[in-house]
Amino acid sequence: MWWKLLIAIAVDGFDFTIGRFLFPFPYAGELVGTTVSVILFGWKGLFYLLEAIDPTEQFDAFVPTCTIIALAAMREERAKARA
Repeated sequence: MWWKLLIAIAVDGFDFTIGRFLFPFPYAGELVGTTVSVILFGWKGLFYLLEAIDPTEQFDAFVPTCTIIALAAMREERAKARA
């Protein structure tokens, strides 16, 4: 599961740095991030679409959405393992 967290951190790093330059293509970063999130975490990855709420592409980069989804998935997986 750690490899999924590392990919999620990379996606958020991409969004924070290079994602701003994708602004001429509206919501391109959100589409890429959502696709990766859904591949990694299933339907829970759709929460990445919350980044589309910010049309300026300025604030959403500061919220590591994919990393938060990864941490929540790791927590759920640990809870299932302990039960």
